[in-house]
Amino acid sequence: MKQPALGSKIVELRKQKGLTQEELVERCNINVRTLQRIENGEVSPRSYTIKTILSALDHDYEELYSSTEETTGTDIVVNSEGEAKSIGTLLIVASIFGILYLLIGPFEGFADYYRFGDGELVFGLAGHIIIKIISYIGYAVLIYGFLIVGKLLRNYLMKIAAVLLIVVLLLFYAYDITSLFFESTFPIEGILIAESIILGTLGVLFGISILKSAKKLGTLGYLAGGLEIITAVCFLLVVLSLLGLVLQFPTVIIEVIVLLKIRQAIKVQSV
Repeated sequence: MKQPALGSKIVELRKQKGLTQEELVERCNINVRTLQRIENGEVSPRSYTIKTILSALDHDYEELYSSTEETTGTDIVVNSEGEAKSIGTLLIVASIFGILYLLIGPFEGFADYYRFGDGELVFGLAGHIIIKIISYIGYAVLIYGFLIVGKLLRNYLMKIAAVLLIVVLLLFYAYDITSLFFESTFPIEGILIAESIILGTLGVLFGISILKSAKKLGTLGYLAGGLEIITAVCFLLVVLSLLGLVLQFPTVIIEVIVLLKIRQAIKVQSV
């Protein structure tokens, strides 16, 4: 049983015994503040602490967990409040930058259409570069959020996919910007096709990594992973890359929601 259900159950058992919090802590040798935080669902106590409390309440530990084990398990436990706040802040920042990426997306698409179609920098040289930089930073920070999630969930595939996406995108964006200042020896069509295939491949890998943790993430995890794979396959096939660009918007929105859900699931483990 995980928080907040565990805290509610302890409150229920304590009241059944007619005990106050002060009376219960005397029986199990923990301080009142710790008990209050456990009952409020603010921390996830160690199994030893749970057993001690349940023993004081004359309730069997195995009985409690055998009846609820299948319906819980969505909490992500960290070691300290400082760590929880730090991770929570980073996930919020990643979500904000993901939204920024969505907002700048239409401008980037407009700029690329005119540059590669008509050879015109519709926003000017400086404007084009700024749009590209904002777009990369927005998406890179969003993906960094999933690098954090990969560490929290011990999902090594997600960490690898996130790092590869951040690095490969940096290379493509750097080439995009520097190519404004010199004549490329490679045909632009070839560069765009290579970019679509490589990013599609990495996107499939990233989508699979999300599905790998879908049991922990819930329905949103399956939705995010599935959409990511479908979008990536569109890029991988090249001819459907325009559809991939359209699908990227709902995909990123769902991924932002996933990051916020992970933030809410973070709990502090009681010492």
